[in-house]
Amino acid sequence: MKIKLFVSTLLLSIFTTFNGVAVAQTLNNVNILSSNQETEKINNIKKLLEITGTKQISQQITTQMLANMKSNLPQVPQKFWDSLQEEINYDEMLEQIIPIYSKYFTNEEIKGMLDFYETPLGKKTIRVMPQIMQESVQIGQTYGKKVAERVINKLEAEGYLRRP
Repeated sequence: MKIKLFVSTLLLSIFTTFNGVAVAQTLNNVNILSSNQETEKINNIKKLLEITGTKQISQQITTQMLANMKSNLPQVPQKFWDSLQEEINYDEMLEQIIPIYSKYFTNEEIKGMLDFYETPLGKKTIRVMPQIMQESVQIGQTYGKKVAERVINKLEAEGYLRRP
């Protein structure tokens, strides 16, 4: 009985050791493959961000937002706005966007988007998207102000808020 237990334990130990080595080697190969695939995916995301003009769109939106802030704060000197604009690092921002794309899209989906943006419709989408975004932001700002006014009026009417 002790011999059977010893042999069983020995066989189990040998099997586990060799199996563990095989699993470790397989995992190492998967990690290398996974690392290469992840590098390809990141490079594809960077290409997608580049061809869609994400950096330029971000610069336009930021310029527009700063212009709106500047008009609302006329007492702030131009030197302040210039230095603020210089502090913005769009490349750093893009590096922070990459994991978001990676989280929601597979590499195959990213490749599909790249293929789409190489078509005439994709190129048109890239070309007109900044204007669509700019007009949408303006509508959103106007609409937001109207909603804020209605909320304030309703709060005042119901006695929750008093203007000074």
